[in-house]
Amino acid sequence: MTQPITAIHQFHHGVDVGDGVTNSLVFIQRLLREMGLESHIYAANIPAAMADRVRPYHELEGGDPATSLLLHHHSMGHELGDWLSRLAMPRALVYHNITPAGFFPAGSELHHYAQLGRDQLVQWADDFRAVLAVSDVNAEDLMSLGYERAAITTIPLLVDLDRQPADALPDPANQLHPGMAERPVLLFVGRIVENKRQHLLLEALWHLQRMQKRQSSGPPAMLVMAGGGEASDYARFLRQRLHQLHLDDSVIMPGKVDNSLLQALYRHSAAFVSASAHEGFGMPLVEAMLGGCPVVAMGLASIPYTLGEGGLVLDSEDPAVMAATLSLLLEDESLRDEVLAGQQRSLLRYRPEALARELRDWLTGTLGLALPDRTSDMQ
Repeated sequence: MTQPITAIHQFHHGVDVGDGVTNSLVFIQRLLREMGLESHIYAANIPAAMADRVRPYHELEGGDPATSLLLHHHSMGHELGDWLSRLAMPRALVYHNITPAGFFPAGSELHHYAQLGRDQLVQWADDFRAVLAVSDVNAEDLMSLGYERAAITTIPLLVDLDRQPADALPDPANQLHPGMAERPVLLFVGRIVENKRQHLLLEALWHLQRMQKRQSSGPPAMLVMAGGGEASDYARFLRQRLHQLHLDDSVIMPGKVDNSLLQALYRHSAAFVSASAHEGFGMPLVEAMLGGCPVVAMGLASIPYTLGEGGLVLDSEDPAVMAATLSLLLEDESLRDEVLAGQQRSLLRYRPEALARELRDWLTGTLGLALPDRTSDMQ
């Protein structure tokens, strides 16, 4: 028996401009509204820049539980667990992964909330009508916490490929560093945090520059590491380390950049590089593929799943191996073309129409919901 549904709303504890989970919320909202459903996003922490499209979480309490569903996105622990458990509206989990607490210093906020977030998943295991994971790695993580594999559906509802960047983009060399106009640029996008292991990218750059010098292969490469957290203890360690490696004029840490400059960086860079030890999905990998930037990444966690046949996935965590791979990519145009072609094939997995179909099948099949009849809208 199917249940008529008129509204599917979404909750995540916090939202932010350019944040991966936030982009997922906005993308899913678009798909739900195209299905004829009322759909709003609710959060506790809302920046002023998003106040016009995200509602305060307490406004959610008036929803009709008979015809509504809440997609509860979870990526870190928070203090609203009891409030969520008291909601009358049925919930389905959308799991974006939580970095294990062991990656963070004991006693830090990140350590505390990472552990709390996993404890909450165990506590809530029987509360959800259904479970979505945005990658197979996330599904496996839920299984380790006691969730049944048969109850988990994997759909990478993260990247809206229809949000193409504008053609008129800024010049990163003018925005960040004039040397970027002449030197090959390596790019990493993501929060400056221990599990991303940006220190290995510094070491790979050190090795690469020495290879380039021996081979007399043009100007030395540069590295741009864009993302928040630039005031953290780990960021201070990175700045100290790059100074030790004499990379002061070769590494740029601009913090978070706006979407226009970010898209320009993807288009401008010679390669996107990742040494991350833990990714629940890794949305910048897809953004890099979309921007025509070849990817070189250590093949850990969800990275092989996310890239598919795209990119060069390394089975070594040695920065020297990454450097040798980058050296080959920078010199071999045919290899670069082959990598880019594979990335374009991988992007087919993330086409909005395919993801919309998978989401609809999950709502109508797994959850047994009857979506609004759109035939009258088309007459």
